[in-house]
Amino acid sequence: MPILLLVTFAGFEYGWVILRSIQLEHAARIGARESALSGATAESIEATIRTSLTDVGMPDATVTITPADPTAAVAGTSITVEVEVEYASVQLLGLSRLMPLPQSLRGRASMVREPDS
Repeated sequence: MPILLLVTFAGFEYGWVILRSIQLEHAARIGARESALSGATAESIEATIRTSLTDVGMPDATVTITPADPTAAVAGTSITVEVEVEYASVQLLGLSRLMPLPQSLRGRASMVREPDS
């Protein structure tokens, strides 16, 4: 019975890892889409990402935008957005002592800057 419970809870925890990874990828994709628009600033991109992450319970994620000043990027420049969170702050059951879990989760997306309209 204990092994069956461990396997069941491990399935829940790994499913949670996948869900949180998908949510981070989605937030990065939203930020990248915002960064592709003309007039987007680092602050507006981060605000968009933070709103998405707060809605899913991950307000303390780290956001990195490359280049750091997207307003200086010319049309056709690729802008990359990375979002990272420590897994310990978003884990489901806290089984890290019993099973291998990632230290952090990361989402990344890139889009090309659109021409000014």
